[in-house]
Amino acid sequence: TVTLSITDQTNIGFEYDSWAATLEVDDYMERYGNPAVDQLVNNIDFTGLTRMYRRVAKSVGTPGTVPTSNATYTLAKTKLVEAAVPRPFNAVLTADMHGELANANIALFNPSAQIAAFFRAGQFSGPALGIEKWYEDENCATHTVGALGGTPLINSAGQSGASITGDGATASVTNYFREGDVIQFATVEDINPLSRQSTNRDKDFVVTANVNSTAGGVLTIPISPSIVVSGPFQNVDNAPGDNDAITTFGHASTHAAATTRQGLIYHKEAFACVMADLVLPRGLWIAERISNAKLGISVRMLKDHDIVNDVSPARLDTAHGWGAIRQELASRICLS
Repeated sequence: TVTLSITDQTNIGFEYDSWAATLEVDDYMERYGNPAVDQLVNNIDFTGLTRMYRRVAKSVGTPGTVPTSNATYTLAKTKLVEAAVPRPFNAVLTADMHGELANANIALFNPSAQIAAFFRAGQFSGPALGIEKWYEDENCATHTVGALGGTPLINSAGQSGASITGDGATASVTNYFREGDVIQFATVEDINPLSRQSTNRDKDFVVTANVNSTAGGVLTIPISPSIVVSGPFQNVDNAPGDNDAITTFGHASTHAAATTRQGLIYHKEAFACVMADLVLPRGLWIAERISNAKLGISVRMLKDHDIVNDVSPARLDTAHGWGAIRQELASRICLS
């Protein structure tokens, strides 16, 4: 069971006066309402992409570097396949990424119709590279890697669970790790959850809160997923060993303080957005709500008239929250 919380009330307001309503506005929803809905949806999209990437452990690519070939995206797909994630997969990338992907593939032996679509739209699209749908979204969040430093190591063998202790870090560093950093431990490999066999690939873990190093260079690192070495929920081939190297996005300290946008490749059941029905106040000109249980959406509209200033203010609202239902069904892509 995953608990989802309603955490945000997003609203967009607009108004027009009687002069505009009489002489200029034939359809106020077309002129005012639809742009407000676009902004409302954009705000929800932004909060989701900003928060959900921090819950995802799998990561590919190099922070601060734009992938210019298919290899990065196929590796993300491969990590999902190795984790027995069901298809289809979706991709959400920035406009830069779509441009680079289109350029990388336009000269390859591909269906001519698909190449033509890349050329016209400047956007990668259609089933390709093992991914069913590709979305372009400039709300892809920017992550700043922690300060890092020193040579961080596991400081005792056999650790498991949601917190790992390390040492060898540069002393007294604030935000040595930042929430959302992806780390690996040298001898800890991922497994296929069905066969329980190692994938021969380092297991990715996401840091779930900012971490400071102590005066002695010790780190207490909260991670997700928890390390489980046996039983029905086993997710690694073994526990980390003493003095295993701790790397961040694949390196000990190379990516310190790098800023990198975060694309996602995922199965649709990795994340969920939930909404609640906001109360409808009485005594207004319009107090309406559009909701759809199947789609999980609820949007409220309130409208009234200010007789002193002769204007009609209106607002659209949603009460929503995001949750990572199964973060293992997603992989992040580090962009520039």
